[in-house]
Amino acid sequence: MIDQTNHLSRLSGSKFAAMLADPTAHPIPQFAARRVRGAEAVVEQAQRRPVRVIRMVFFMLAFNERGILDADALMRQAAAAFDTLYPQTRSKGSTVLDAQSRFVVSGGRWKPTPALEAEIRAAALGKQKCPVLKIPRS
Repeated sequence: MIDQTNHLSRLSGSKFAAMLADPTAHPIPQFAARRVRGAEAVVEQAQRRPVRVIRMVFFMLAFNERGILDADALMRQAAAAFDTLYPQTRSKGSTVLDAQSRFVVSGGRWKPTPALEAEIRAAALGKQKCPVLKIPRS
């Protein structure tokens, strides 16, 4: 997770999955009424040590006024991203594409600066300290 000041915080995959499954049980008050940048890194390991980053994905997360993740918005963005793989035309024989999904997807993505991407990569590989995001128990 990357806040407005470009401060990185680590959120485990299991905590993020729990937030998606039951957002109200896992509010993050410091993100109340905000859109926050997220980054996911898939890391190859050898002998339980990170070796290289295989893939990074950058996405936006919306939180309501109580700091509860808008999981529905994230799912809409994911579904729209899938829809862009197989664009549909408006009607048979039409050459006009329905671009609605592309707009939904673009609102859910962000692109880091090269310096920030390098910082995220270093944190994913354990070369830079990255504090764990504190999620209060509800």
